[in-house]
Amino acid sequence: MNVMSAVADVIAVPRQEPADSFVLHAPLELLARTALLPTVRADRRETAMRRITEMVDEFEGFGDPVAPPEVVSPESVVAAAAALVGAVDAGDLDGVDAYSTWIGDHVAAADLPALLADAVIPRLSAAGHAPIFLWLYPRVAPNRELTGRLLRQLCRELARRPDWRIGWIDEAVDDAAPADVDLFAILADAPRLGRPSSTFIHPLMSRVDVPDLAPRLLTPLLQATPDEVAAHGAALTRLAAWSMLAEPTDDAPYGWSHCLTMPQAVLGVADACASPARALAVAATHVLGFRASLARSPLDRSIAESWSPVDLPFEQAIAAGPEVARAALWHLPESAFDEATTTLATVAATHHDAHLVKYTLACLDAAALDPSARRLYLAAAATLAGWWAVAQSP
Repeated sequence: MNVMSAVADVIAVPRQEPADSFVLHAPLELLARTALLPTVRADRRETAMRRITEMVDEFEGFGDPVAPPEVVSPESVVAAAAALVGAVDAGDLDGVDAYSTWIGDHVAAADLPALLADAVIPRLSAAGHAPIFLWLYPRVAPNRELTGRLLRQLCRELARRPDWRIGWIDEAVDDAAPADVDLFAILADAPRLGRPSSTFIHPLMSRVDVPDLAPRLLTPLLQATPDEVAAHGAALTRLAAWSMLAEPTDDAPYGWSHCLTMPQAVLGVADACASPARALAVAATHVLGFRASLARSPLDRSIAESWSPVDLPFEQAIAAGPEVARAALWHLPESAFDEATTTLATVAATHHDAHLVKYTLACLDAAALDPSARRLYLAAAATLAGWWAVAQSP
């Protein structure tokens, strides 16, 4: 952990300029790479570690760091969180840095979701990625083995666009019908709006955050019981994985990978929220946003019947591309799943792309939480690994 800690100390210092994709993802990439490392094959672990250390040079090459933050002394953890949220809402970058630094230094990792999840879950600035930090950090660094100041860059990006948020959940009526809806079916055949000019997170979600879409389809979720939150959450992550498998692979590396990683993180910290049902509604909005803009047709799970067995070792199947990788995993015997998991973790952890790392971890986490759908999640991870195997290297 000493190497990862040293890398975290560098990545925790925000850059002055607005973050590009690498800088924004860097704290999350570090957490995901660290989480995958124990599953990586022993003979490839050195390469996986080298990927982590390489992040330092790339991060420092982005631009100048911000000045050291002002030292603050809030009266309590709750007061610090309120000050941080107020600074985010005001777009006060210096205030954000001061209070996110204090929180990173003083708040136990396990307490961060309860402290911040309600405030950050609806936000679409920082590409809607702040919940991923709250989901991964307590697991990877339960005793702050990696500095809690990794929170700084994400909070700073939240403050650059404080008005970017999912709004319908604040306007929905309180007497919504109970949540006995087939969420998988509703979103599998979500209205298709056509591909937008921008596929960034905010414009995708803004397209469905209108009266005739998210509120009409998802308002009953606001009445979900804890058991219903869990059941609907499983439906969402399964649908996200199926979207990677059943849709054309054009949007595999970014669109369909985010379709799982974003809602999964929101669901992962839902129990820390004042209203887990509200978190569920945000997660469902994410999936709706991706499917409404990127899906080509209603999702049809029978497409799996067209995936023929592949007579290749699994790692070679990944190298052959997404279609071959998907089919190979789909037809693997369950007895080979543990070895396939190691292969997928190894491929991701030794690859340069942060999205592949985050998505592979998300699939392995989903498989652990929903073991009856393990084949589905491993096949989704294999599909993205296959996509990157034939994509042009940087």
